[in-house]
Amino acid sequence: MTVLVTGARGHIARSLITRLTSAGTPFRAASSRPEPGEFRLDLSTGEGLGPALDGVDRVLLYTQPDGIDAFLDAARDVKHIVQVSSSAVDQPDAATNSIALRHKVVEDKLLASGLPVTVLRPGAFATNALQWWGETIRRGSTVEDANPEARFAPIHQDDIAAVAQTLLDGGGHLGEALTLTGPESLTVRQQVAILGEVLGREIPVARISRQEALARRPDYIPVEVMESLLDTFAASVGRPALVSDAVRAITGVPARTFRQWAEDHRTEFVARQG
Repeated sequence: MTVLVTGARGHIARSLITRLTSAGTPFRAASSRPEPGEFRLDLSTGEGLGPALDGVDRVLLYTQPDGIDAFLDAARDVKHIVQVSSSAVDQPDAATNSIALRHKVVEDKLLASGLPVTVLRPGAFATNALQWWGETIRRGSTVEDANPEARFAPIHQDDIAAVAQTLLDGGGHLGEALTLTGPESLTVRQQVAILGEVLGREIPVARISRQEALARRPDYIPVEVMESLLDTFAASVGRPALVSDAVRAITGVPARTFRQWAEDHRTEFVARQG
């Protein structure tokens, strides 16, 4: 068995690569911006599909709608494809949510292709805490959020990778879409409080307006995606987040808590000296 891991620079892919290495499973890492030893693969254009898939029978597939038809044509001999989709597909606004639409078009084409496919729909990534608040916390500043009472069940990237590895190793759940979450529903304030406890200091949280949040949008997030994110966050206020038991059911090990994730990533929230 040889596994092609696409999106090799992402958190889930890196975690899966570590697990495959430890297990002695042959794999091939691919990225549109490959590092030494990786294959160049641009899923948006199909460039590099032939070499990347040659001799491969399992694939961890990141979602890229622009090149999905080329991928399907090239992957006819693959025995199992595990797609990393998004739980946004399950949300009430999925028909208009740009994140959901992007993932759903790939899901639909994969599931209709006749290829052996399992779709993973992870909810909020625990790593979002680092993406959204990491620099603020390192500076010792106040975490500002448009919806601090929004509730999520953040999932550790290692749990997503563990589910993917289990499925790629043993098969099963073909034709299914599996929702993956962490084990607890937490507000933004509660997540920040946990980070503060792990770091040994209080981290203040302040509410900002939607307009302020949009104005502070990172350059790498398109406006329409930020709008969809803010819609999702606003809709998550005042209601418990869905908590799925799929991680334990598939891997035999309970999903890690947000505190465990924070402890694993503690040093990334500490200001670098010098």
